[in-house]
Amino acid sequence: LVAAESSHSLLHRDHDHPSLSTAHVPDFKLTRHVLEHDELLPFEPDTFDMVLSSMSMHWINDLPGVLSQINSVLKPDCPFIGAMLGGDTLYELRTSLQLAEQERKGGISPHVSPLADVRDVGGLLQRTGFKMLTVDVEDIVVDYPDMFALMQDLQAMGESNAVLGREMGPIGRDVLLAGDAIYRALHGNEDGSIPATFRIIHMIGWKESPDQAKPLRRGSGQASLKDLLEGQ
Repeated sequence: LVAAESSHSLLHRDHDHPSLSTAHVPDFKLTRHVLEHDELLPFEPDTFDMVLSSMSMHWINDLPGVLSQINSVLKPDCPFIGAMLGGDTLYELRTSLQLAEQERKGGISPHVSPLADVRDVGGLLQRTGFKMLTVDVEDIVVDYPDMFALMQDLQAMGESNAVLGREMGPIGRDVLLAGDAIYRALHGNEDGSIPATFRIIHMIGWKESPDQAKPLRRGSGQASLKDLLEGQ
């Protein structure tokens, strides 16, 4: 098992966890690899039986390039399984801050990084050589007492705004207060809390192999699904 991450502290945060002890799993071996760059995978082609990515690919600028590298390091007929933030994630926060800035400053600055849509992900997986694709979406809605608690939580998660074209410096107090009021007016819950939507895009793609199962040619089916369902 190889764990790869560009952050040394994040990569080694659980190095003393009891579950990773060889006393519990004698044959278990974990190698930790600090990446010099998030978008460069220093592994030989056809190396891994599976590649997993959990909630980090939304930080990747060159997503097609990274997916191509993942496809390369996989062995034939082996899967890539990933989950990333995308689509309408934090749309409540984005719209509220945009309206507040438009009202108070006469213009807007990006406060949330651009995110891939589920349709983009399916197309990218296909374009980078993956087969037998599965892409699904899960919306997780978390309630917060106010917009400031949400922004504090995002900062603690390491998900602060890192867009290069953003306005530098803190957001003005008047914009924040207006944003919180707009958030409550447009999206607030009846109990006074505010919802924050996190859209998780789940994906599975398999590296192509000559002996891999392939879908039948369209129209070659011998049974009607409609007839089967009506007969139940």
